[in-house]
Amino acid sequence: MSLKFKSVISLIVALMLCLSSGAMACTAIYVGSDLTADGSAIFARSEDLTNSYNKLMYVSKAGEYKAGELYKGCYGFTYTFAKDSYSFTTMSDDNWEGVGNVCPDCGGTHKHNPYGAAGTNEKGLTVTATETLNTVSPVYNIDPYTKDGIEEAEITTILLSECATAKEALDLLTKIYDESGCNNGSGIFLADHSEVWYIENVTGHQYIAVKLNGNVAFVQPNQSVIGLVDLDDTDNVVASAGLIETAKAAGTYVGDEAANTINYVQSYNGAQTPSSRMLDGLDYVNGKEMGNDVTFDDYTISNVAADGSIVPFYSSVKPDHLYTVADVIGYYKIPGIGKTGNLETHIFQIFPEDSVTDTVEWVAMDDGEYNAFVPYYPMLTTDTYKGLKVSTAAAGFVTEKPAEGVCYPSSKNMYVDGARVKVEGFKTLPANWADSCYWTMDALSNIVTYGNLSVNEIATVNCKMNALQNHCYAAYTQLQEAVAAAQTAEAAAEACTAISAAAAEEVHTAVVELVNKLIAE
Repeated sequence: MSLKFKSVISLIVALMLCLSSGAMACTAIYVGSDLTADGSAIFARSEDLTNSYNKLMYVSKAGEYKAGELYKGCYGFTYTFAKDSYSFTTMSDDNWEGVGNVCPDCGGTHKHNPYGAAGTNEKGLTVTATETLNTVSPVYNIDPYTKDGIEEAEITTILLSECATAKEALDLLTKIYDESGCNNGSGIFLADHSEVWYIENVTGHQYIAVKLNGNVAFVQPNQSVIGLVDLDDTDNVVASAGLIETAKAAGTYVGDEAANTINYVQSYNGAQTPSSRMLDGLDYVNGKEMGNDVTFDDYTISNVAADGSIVPFYSSVKPDHLYTVADVIGYYKIPGIGKTGNLETHIFQIFPEDSVTDTVEWVAMDDGEYNAFVPYYPMLTTDTYKGLKVSTAAAGFVTEKPAEGVCYPSSKNMYVDGARVKVEGFKTLPANWADSCYWTMDALSNIVTYGNLSVNEIATVNCKMNALQNHCYAAYTQLQEAVAAAQTAEAAAEACTAISAAAAEEVHTAVVELVNKLIAE
């Protein structure tokens, strides 16, 4: 199969767009339980950074980190564990095994879990971190990021290891923000069966967290979505002590100080304008064209009514029907949201009952547009399919198209005769790409995106992925039936682990066959 050239934005250019070295073009969504067909709260995030960057999914075992152990992250943050860690599902960057345990992010060989992205621990706490948030507001000069503050690469690992509930995780994270600060801006979901908290920060120590109710929805593509908030609503709002004062010092405060209100996005990120992903996401969820003249009020959340009274959090985002997981999967197939730069996408359903099945985790590795999301009961998952744990060499780059293997047109900034220039060539996937779920999906994504496929070939790909997704929906039914039939917790865990692994293997095997067929044509 011939490949036609399409340039890819280099990682170096992407890094210039963000103050953090973390995932920079992620896209999240939240749909409250009153707005879903099955009564679950649904929130999700695509983790985006660059094309062809291996991601692993596994279970961090209970006691992986010991009480008193000093954890050293990627970028200077350290933390001493207060207890032996809980077990939790995680999706980390590839420094796990097989390649010298060298972290691709910081180059370190010390024990750490870089960019754990998201997961659920044995106690039922779910964390997804983070939506990178940036600001060019003067407020940043008043409260800059801290070099050794917590970084998004470490948040999930620390919170899932230490905390049993969403509120406990919020208390620990804000304590770290207060004492150590953070070195990048972020939007983070913290959830358990009883509540979902969402927290934003775009400076070193100032933050605001809100408890989300069942009747609110929003989309969040690396942009602040917390609008006008009454800080006196202490049951549903947790904010840093200097939130208003810091904005006042910067000359950016929008709100009513006497009423103890602040419009967070306008005070801390007032220059923000809706991105194309925001516009596309709003169109999708609202079920209508919003146009380009979108204002803060069209996408932010607030607890202040028109008369100034405190009300449950609300937004102008109104899903045009009761949502299901399939609707959220469709959201991640929107071009520009689902793309080659996705490292993985995770969707969480949180049901109100307190049980080991109150959380469902749906995961797709690599590009969400051409993919199938596999279901897990994370509290009953003791291990993951072997193809999700394959540590490999990094993607390569050559100037001449190789005769074998999977490659696609790309470019790279290189030094030629002492000058830094952009060189055109091909990115090559590791020789053992077919052993890995991530690299298999990456191969498919790049062949479809950059290959000279016919309309019929693309239709075949979409048909195959739709069929695999239907198999994954059937696997969720199997999970429910297995739990109902199990006589013990151990039997339920064994069955659920096997069902999810089999679904992941089915997707993996089918896509390897599909990729090999496309290469041969």
